[in-house]
Amino acid sequence: MGMNRDIEMASLEQAVEMFKENFATKYPEAQFLIDGEGYKDEDLDLNIYVDGDEVEIGIYAAEISALVQQQTCYFILPFVLPRDQYP
Repeated sequence: MGMNRDIEMASLEQAVEMFKENFATKYPEAQFLIDGEGYKDEDLDLNIYVDGDEVEIGIYAAEISALVQQQTCYFILPFVLPRDQYP
C-alpha cells in the first residue's frame, strides 16, 4: 500500500530526476534536455546527449524509462543523440 502512495506523490520533475540519476550511473558524461511534452501516451520526451554505441545506449535508456514508469507511472521517452549536438 505504501508503494501506491509513493507513486501518487511522485511528480513528473521527480521522475525526470530519477531517470537522470539512474542513467548517469552508467553514463556520467551524459547531458539531458527536455524536448517538450510527449505525444499520446508519453508524458515527456527527453533528449540524451552522449557518445557511444547508440543501440546499447538506447537499450539502456529504455530500461531506465521502464523502471521509472514502474515506480512513478510517468512515461519518459528517451532519444539518444551524439554529445556534440547538445545545444
